[in-house]
Order: sequence, then structure tokens, then C-alpha cells
Amino acid sequence: MSEALIQEAQEFLTMSSEADSYNRAMAVNDLKFVNGDQWPADLNSKREADSRPCLVINKLDGFCRQVSNQQRQQRPRIKVHPTNTQATKKIADVITGLCRHIEVNSNADSAYDTAFDLAVKSGWGYWRVNTDYVREDSFDQEIYIDAIDNPFTVYWDPNSTLPDGSDADKCMVTDVISKERFRREYPGFDDGSNFSHRGTGDTSPEWVTKEDIRIAEYFYIQRTKAKLVMLSTKEAVWKDELPPNELLASYGISIVGERDSWKRKVKWAKVTAMDVLEERDWAGRFIPIVPVYGNIAVIEGKRHKFGMVRFGKDPQRMINYWESAATESIALAPKAKWVMAEGQDEGHETEWNRANMTSAQTLRYKQTDINGQPAPPPERLQPEPPPVGILQALQTATGNLRDVLGVVDPAQRIAGNVSGKALNAEKQQSDNSTFHFYDNLTRSIQHTGRIILDLIPKIYDEERVMRIIGDDGRPDLITINEQKTTAEGQVIENNVKVGEYDVVMDTGPGYNSKRIEAVEAMAPLMAEPEIMKIIGDLYFRNSDFPGAEVIADRLAAMNPLSQIDEKSDVPPQAQMMIKQLQQQLQQVQQQLQAAGMEIKYKANLEQMKQDNETKRELMRVTGKAHDTETWAKQDSQEAQMNDATKRFDTETKAHSAMTVEEIKGHIALLLAKINERAAKEAEQQTEERAI
Repeated sequence: MSEALIQEAQEFLTMSSEADSYNRAMAVNDLKFVNGDQWPADLNSKREADSRPCLVINKLDGFCRQVSNQQRQQRPRIKVHPTNTQATKKIADVITGLCRHIEVNSNADSAYDTAFDLAVKSGWGYWRVNTDYVREDSFDQEIYIDAIDNPFTVYWDPNSTLPDGSDADKCMVTDVISKERFRREYPGFDDGSNFSHRGTGDTSPEWVTKEDIRIAEYFYIQRTKAKLVMLSTKEAVWKDELPPNELLASYGISIVGERDSWKRKVKWAKVTAMDVLEERDWAGRFIPIVPVYGNIAVIEGKRHKFGMVRFGKDPQRMINYWESAATESIALAPKAKWVMAEGQDEGHETEWNRANMTSAQTLRYKQTDINGQPAPPPERLQPEPPPVGILQALQTATGNLRDVLGVVDPAQRIAGNVSGKALNAEKQQSDNSTFHFYDNLTRSIQHTGRIILDLIPKIYDEERVMRIIGDDGRPDLITINEQKTTAEGQVIENNVKVGEYDVVMDTGPGYNSKRIEAVEAMAPLMAEPEIMKIIGDLYFRNSDFPGAEVIADRLAAMNPLSQIDEKSDVPPQAQMMIKQLQQQLQQVQQQLQAAGMEIKYKANLEQMKQDNETKRELMRVTGKAHDTETWAKQDSQEAQMNDATKRFDTETKAHSAMTVEEIKGHIALLLAKINERAAKEAEQQTEERAI
């Protein structure tokens, strides 16, 4: 098996290399050109031998960076959507936060930027998805997105045609290391010292050299025929993985259908030309290498891959040539000379010989010539300017470069009566001419999201606390696959192992740009006090100045609408109605308390009047018997007052309880209607699927 695998890997490397040899050679030339190697070697040598300038005015690299940096300002973002009844929007948001965590944790932006920059310049680039343990002393694994700096170390399936590479069946990532390092990292394996003495036909000089050895990571998809059966529970299972029929029958499960299918498994092996160093199954169902393409043209059955540089070379060469010619013309032009009569410099020869090399304040001359005749003052002759044709050719070459690349900078237009709308239209036209690069990157990141979706249930399969990151970049900690005991029994909260999900890319301006636009849009509304109460916390939360978050938190504390729990299973509309009902209940209780205080105040006032009357009565009436009668009346009045207070308290509590029960009834009725509507929608979707 090992020998067959090594032979297969060698044959694939040879096949991929031969099928892509033209693209590789041209891509290497493109990268050299855009990085400054822009003169043909023979012409460069000849001009240097003649001491002629070979200038490189590298405008092509600036245009490439303009496209690459525009992508960095508007990065495509992964968003996860549920696609079946077992999947929920809540879990989809959790998985979306996990995807952002994976991108941030592995610095995926660097991988995306590297691949995109290579696609723009040479035609294609790659990154890869990896899994690894979080620490040396942990069994928890993480998913990572790693950059591939050198795309020529990747040998791609020549039969792959999809723009995101998801249809590839094979891929190889190679690395050439010294034999000394190989012996240190892989002791006991053949380092290829005797490789040159192997038999005829066992030749692969690119695998082993005198000092180095090639190590290859070989991904390949293995397909095996298998029977797929449908159970009475509507679950599809491989027939060879079914439990015994007796066990199925004991649970009342039966097989209702079967069909021929293929089992798909991704295999991974690390090989040399002599040994299989490592071998295992890859956890996912996709090859975890993702290509990013620039331009692709199929000509006579062959796929030609190229970027912006390929057809920008000739205009760039013209710019270099005419810039060199203009520089040469100016440099070799004679310096400004002086015309004078013979003998006018007599006695001042040194001053006139150095006139073009010094900044002398005066130049003295004789007013007569050699014959003593009067002569006019010496006159300076101006040299001829560079040929106009060179400058015109240079402008034409620069315009050709812009036209070929399709990148126009409206800011470099000649000033004139040009409206801002026209400039924006030109800018949009320039963006449209290079939008296919950005669109191809979006497809590749979308495929990366599908690879991550496929890996999440297998890598994050246990209960653990994970960081998730929101749209605004704020992190939050959440427990996934959390087992809880409820009245219904054992349930798993935030279960990322069930349900089917898909990736929908979120493109356009980033969060910061949207936040600035939101502040600008809400600013005119802040003048209305009522609107300020409703959205004031959102306005300050999106603002970017010290203390804005503090202001937003204080406004949110007074706004019941801002206290909605987005992670709750209760819909936001129901939460808002519950908050409003609670607020109404609180207002009713406050009114009841105020009414009670008012009754007590009136009772106290009446008591004071009675006390004053009693005092006046005591002043008019004397005697022990009358005093006794007066105190008896006071006791009777106090008893009546206590009875009235008790009746009021009883009525208040009864009224409050009745109000609370009415609110609970409204909430129960609202939730019942929401559940009924959800059931009807699910039933309607089931009927549509059945149709």
C-alpha cells in the first residue's frame, strides 16, 4: 500500500506540473516583472555596456496595489444561515460568531490578503484550513486558516474547473528541506542518500537532490461504493453501519428504501519519494486547500491563468523605455555655451572655462576683439529641449497602461468643469473593470466557510466555553453543546452538532463604515425629543469619541426597548410587549401607592381636626366622668380609622392581583398566537416541500 501511494503521489506531481507548466512559467515572469525585473536581459546588458540608462518607473505595481488595498477596505464576511428544520437562527448566529473567532484567532486576514495579492499579480494564490491542539497540554482542538506564501509549492488537480476549487479530488503541498534537517525531524526514514542508485524507471530528480529532499503533503479523495438505506424515521444511514435488524425491530424501526451511492472520504499523507512518513483521514469532506483565481481563459482546451500584470507588461516597458530615452536625451544634451569674439576672454580664460561649473557673481570680458575692434558682450546659447515626440510617446504609454488595466484615477484628471457625479461614475467604472478579482475572492472565502461548517461538529463536539465575535467585533463567551436538565428531560443548549447550515457572504462596506453612515443618518433625528428617547442610545453607541459608550449605557437604562435579550428564545416583538406591560403595571402600582398616600394624608388631617376639637371640648368640660367619655370617643374613632385603612389595603391588593393576572393572560395569549403562526408556517413549508 505504501509503495502504491508513493507511486500515485509521484505521478500526480508530474501530471500537475506538466499540465500547469505554462501558467507557472508565465506567473514567475509576471512576479519578477512587477517587482522590478522589467528589462530583457540581453538589452539590459547591452545598454549597461554602453553606459546607457535602464530606468524602471514601476507604475504597474501601483495599479496592482490600488486593487489589493481596495479589497482590504471591504472584506467579504462569512454569515451562516439555517437550511432545515433542525437548524435555528440562534445557532446560526452562534456558528457565525465561531467563524469570526476562527478568522481572528488564526489571523485569516493575512492569508486572504496574500492570496488575493498573488491572484491580482500572477493569476492565482492559495490558503489552507488546518486543525491543531490549542496547547501542548490540551486535548481541545481549534480550526485555523493559514497563509500559503509561495503558490508554486501547491500542485492543484488539473481536472478542477470550479472557481472556488471545491471540485478538486487531489492536491499536493510540497516543501524542500535539507537532508540534515530531514534526518533530525524524521529519524529512521530514508533520506534519499542512495536514491540515485535505484532501478530504471524509478526516477524523480525533483524529489531528491544531492543536498535536499522534497516532502509532500498529499490530499486525495477516496470514493467507495456503498448502499444507502432510508429508515422509517426518515433518516438516511449507510447499510454497513446499521445495527442488527432485531435491534431495529425492537425500537419499531424498519427500512423503507435503499439505493446505490458512494462514500466520500478525504485522505491525507505526508510522503517522500521513498517512504510514507504519516498517514490519516482528514476530518472534513473537502480538501482544505482553497485557491483564489484572477483571470481564467480556456484556449484550445487548456486553462490559462493570469492577473493584471500579464497584459500590462508592454505599456510598462514603453514607459521605462521612453523615460530612459528622455533622461538620456537631457543628460547627453550639451551644456549652455557662450559665444564671444576672439580675444574677449584674454586674461580671464579660467573664469570662462569654469562658467558652467561655478556660481561666480561676475564674469569679466574685454570689449574689443583680438584685432582691437569693438565687440558686443558674450551671448549664451540655450541647448535644445528634449524631443517633443519622446514626451508624447511617454504620455501615450501611460494612457495605454491605464486602458489595459482598466484602472482610472479620477483625482488625476486635468482640472476643469467636471461634476462630482461624473467623477464618481468614472470611479465606479474603474471598480467594475476589476470587480472580478473581488468576486473570485468572495467565492473562495464562501468555500472556506463551508469547510469550517463541515469541521465544526467534528472539532467542537464536546461541551466547552468558546469565544464568539459579533458584527461589531465585540467578543462574547458562550458555552456550546451545554447539557441541561429541564422539566422535559436532558436537553443540549447551543448544540452545533445538529442541523444543516449554509454560508451566505456578506459583502460591501465594513462595520466601521456602516457605523459612521448610521451616525450621519441619525444625527438630524436627534433634534426630536421623542425620537431621542427611542434611539438615543444607538446614536451614541455608534459614535466614536471618549465617553460615548457611557452615555449610551445611561440612556439604555431608561429605555425599555434597549433591554431586549437577543439571545432569548422569546421573539423580540413579544419581549417588547412584555416590557411595555411591565412598565404599565409599574405605573399602575405607582398610582395606587400615590392614592394610598393621599388617603392616609387626608385621614391624618381629619385626625388632627378631631384632636383639636377634643382639646377644645376638654377646655370647656371639666370633670372626671366627662374626661372618660371623651377618651372613649377617641378610641372609637381610632378603631373606625383602622377599619377604613384595612379595607383600603385589601381593595388595593385585590386590584393589583387582578391587573397582574390580566397581564399574564395577555402574555400567554400572545405567545400562543406566535406558536400557532410558527406551526402554520412550518406546516406550509412541509406542504410546499411535499409538492
